[in-house]
Amino acid sequence: MLIILLAGFIVFIALPFSSAKYTNKVIINKSADGSVIVNVYDSQNDKWVSEKNFKIPLPNVSERVSVSKAKATLKPVLRGKKIQVNPDSETEYNILNNVSNETYSELASSELIPWGVERVRAPYVWHKTTGKKVKVAILDTGVDAKHSDLNVSGGISFIPGENYNQDFVGHGTLVAGVISARDNGIGIVGVSPNIELYSVKVMDETGGDLIAIINGIDWGIENNISIISMSFGTEAYSEVLEIKLAEAYNSGIVLIAAAGNDGGDVLYPAKYTSVIAAGNIDENNEVPFGNMGSDLEFASPGTDILTTYINNSYAIASGTSFSAPHTAGVAALMLEQNKSITPNEVRAKLHEDALDLGISGWDEIYGYGLIQARLKEENNITEIRIKNVENKISGFEIWKTSIINTIANFTITINGLTSKTNNQESRIKKLESQKIIIANSTNSSFANYFKYLSNNDRKNIVCGHAEDNHLNNFIDLGWNCTLTYKNTSRGETANCKCRKV
Repeated sequence: MLIILLAGFIVFIALPFSSAKYTNKVIINKSADGSVIVNVYDSQNDKWVSEKNFKIPLPNVSERVSVSKAKATLKPVLRGKKIQVNPDSETEYNILNNVSNETYSELASSELIPWGVERVRAPYVWHKTTGKKVKVAILDTGVDAKHSDLNVSGGISFIPGENYNQDFVGHGTLVAGVISARDNGIGIVGVSPNIELYSVKVMDETGGDLIAIINGIDWGIENNISIISMSFGTEAYSEVLEIKLAEAYNSGIVLIAAAGNDGGDVLYPAKYTSVIAAGNIDENNEVPFGNMGSDLEFASPGTDILTTYINNSYAIASGTSFSAPHTAGVAALMLEQNKSITPNEVRAKLHEDALDLGISGWDEIYGYGLIQARLKEENNITEIRIKNVENKISGFEIWKTSIINTIANFTITINGLTSKTNNQESRIKKLESQKIIIANSTNSSFANYFKYLSNNDRKNIVCGHAEDNHLNNFIDLGWNCTLTYKNTSRGETANCKCRKV
């Protein structure tokens, strides 16, 4: 291959590539129209793939935090000091502009656990794991390494003229605080406070080039990174990015990315099958914003998150940009316990441990559920109490299952009621006497057991029954539920929507 340096780019004349030499490298050249072309080697299909370079933007504003809401959130810490919201910010966070020692005097003498860190159950496993010696790379705008609550182990910058331990935008420092704010007696604590944090700077205030992001992933592969967290997204599909992420995944790196904030489908790179897509919940386990759909894998805290910010300050932020590091932190806690497990095994364990918040099983709103940090052993009273509550919930689920089985047995005795007949008046009278209502299936009818259950439990039972019987529409006493089915890379999924009759 003949290589020529031209205007800061490598231009090459098409000669046969050596796949062994360039398996982990990106090659850049210019096309005839002057566009920058990115080339990566697809080892699975033994070919080179090329596409034009493009820019992935920083996340858009998802939800501005009001001054009064920010005051209320921080009152136990900052005693109601004035919090200034930056009105000119184009990004998804709101700044605590006053960075004086007086304003942060309470944070300087405290060690606050933000609600999101507690919600993913991180504090309940810190007696066993804090992410020690797990290498986590944040692909972002850099990290302010001078922040007294952060410890940056190393990194690299792919932004010309800027260092990885500087953050002129603030986004990367916000993300870093969620995953790894230190347990040092001041400020806040992140999900996995003792990880080895690496700042891979691939973005500036305008976003990040595809080239920089792919180079960042390559750097992670070459430096034996265990987890890569990506708090950015785009609607544009990139084959070269998909290939590079698959290469990282196959090399043993757990990949996690933000699902997006605009309410549409999950964005890339979270949408790729090699990447865990992290969606948002708020403090009430509801979804005030965030992307959903068949590619969503988990829900994680992303609304009103207190975290670190540039100039040794703190900020409240909202966005799935902060759902991703919550998820990455839980994965890091798991990896300290067993560094030999593969990304597939990490995902399987996260699926098993997730707290189901939607309809039973996976759904398009919460994925497999709220990400949770769990250990096999419970060595303190808090763990035991939580386990007792979980056992009670499990018992309730068994009770609900017994009700469904009872209904199924009852259905067998009344199958004739749902068959077609010319005597409609007689059929209706018999239905009324049995207090049942008809489904759109010839062998599925429900008795009036539902009147003894809560509205949420009734919806869960109806949706589960309808999905098991592959119904498109189902009516029980008081609810009309419609199901839509979709084939995805993970198999068939069903989305159940209900309304009161």
